[in-house]
Amino acid sequence: MTEPTDNRPPVQLEDERKNPVFRFGQAVAGFMLVVWAGVLALVFFLVFRFWLS
Repeated sequence: MTEPTDNRPPVQLEDERKNPVFRFGQAVAGFMLVVWAGVLALVFFLVFRFWLS
């Protein structure tokens, strides 16, 4: 018995990057990264300011 051949074209990453939902997800992830960096910077600033004073 022979294996069935898969004639579907491979999924292209370029097509996925053009998807508006994918681009919105990338934007949200970037925004969350900036927010977390700001929160960590604020926490470190407050902790070290209190500790060094």
